[in-house]
Amino acid sequence: MPFPFKKSWPAWLLWAALLALLVLDWRGSTPHQRFAEPPPLALGNGPAADAGHCSLAPQK
Repeated sequence: MPFPFKKSWPAWLLWAALLALLVLDWRGSTPHQRFAEPPPLALGNGPAADAGHCSLAPQK
């Protein structure tokens, strides 16, 4: 009886490598602190933006 997964071993290898990378990333990363982020609509709070494409606009 022939081995049924003989042609699909590259797919199994790909999924195994992907799963291994996900496990390594999960174990090596720090936990997410969801309350350390700014609120999504913080209008008027905090310092004004002084860098980025908006600050490079020509002055009139």
